[in-house]
Amino acid sequence: VNNNFKIEGTIEESHAFRFIANTGDISGLFFLDNNSKQSVLLDSLDILITPKIINSETNKEYVEVYLPLIENLSIEDKQLKDSWNSSLPDSLKIKIQQGRKRIRNEKDDILFNYIKNNPNSYVGMWLLAENFTIYGYKDEYHSAFNGLSPKLKTSFSGSKINEKMTNSSISAINGSLPDAELFEFDNTRTNLTFKNLTSKYTLIDFWATYCGPCIREIPNILKLYNSTNRDYFNVLAISIDSKKDFEKWNTFIINNNLPWKQFLDEEGELSKKLMINSVPANFLIDSNGKILLKNFSIDELKEFLELNQ
Repeated sequence: VNNNFKIEGTIEESHAFRFIANTGDISGLFFLDNNSKQSVLLDSLDILITPKIINSETNKEYVEVYLPLIENLSIEDKQLKDSWNSSLPDSLKIKIQQGRKRIRNEKDDILFNYIKNNPNSYVGMWLLAENFTIYGYKDEYHSAFNGLSPKLKTSFSGSKINEKMTNSSISAINGSLPDAELFEFDNTRTNLTFKNLTSKYTLIDFWATYCGPCIREIPNILKLYNSTNRDYFNVLAISIDSKKDFEKWNTFIINNNLPWKQFLDEEGELSKKLMINSVPANFLIDSNGKILLKNFSIDELKEFLELNQ
């Protein structure tokens, strides 16, 4: 009512949140505490803008203590991202890619040091969890988690984060995806292996028909697919729609004329093994099934393919 809404409930411990609209737009990260009534002031859904939170000490720590530590790096990263253009010479593309990788590593180092100096910080724990979710498992993330206080590590959320990190270590960069029994587009079960593939690189795209960001990304995937040959690049799509939505999934594929192979993980067995709790999620693997990239944007994939022809 009048651009206001109320969410009622309680949380057991300080928690990180984002608002996600059915359009796929996402708010900046914010934190709520478990000990008071709090208000969220949200002017727009912009992932780069942190909503204003009234009466949250954890969010105050995030805004006033942590964000200033990475402010300059965030500005530099946005400038590099905005400067990317597919028509740039390879030397500049490499420079941008290396620059953004350096910034990501420097941000990680800042976070690791923050956790070391603030082992009781929910800000540190949740930022570590978000980085792990976005970039995938790294030994450094697990080591940083182990540097948190016993209180945070044994909390409900801390225990779940540790469990997911442990399970995700099987599908980390340089690891491999396990074989899986999935439904194919023709409604037959098939044993899918990710080894001995005919393409040099294959995008494994986890998606769902109800996922707005997934649907909006399909034209970009299609454009990349059509601009490459199958010896070099291919796509395997795995939907996490339920079996009861088989017809909806099947109809969507037909209506959108999707040319790559489609599979349905209707029981969620493969996605559970890979700790995929939401989509979109993706992997880039080589012909031997080795994981080269994980949870990346299509722009990042295009950069990789252009630089590794």
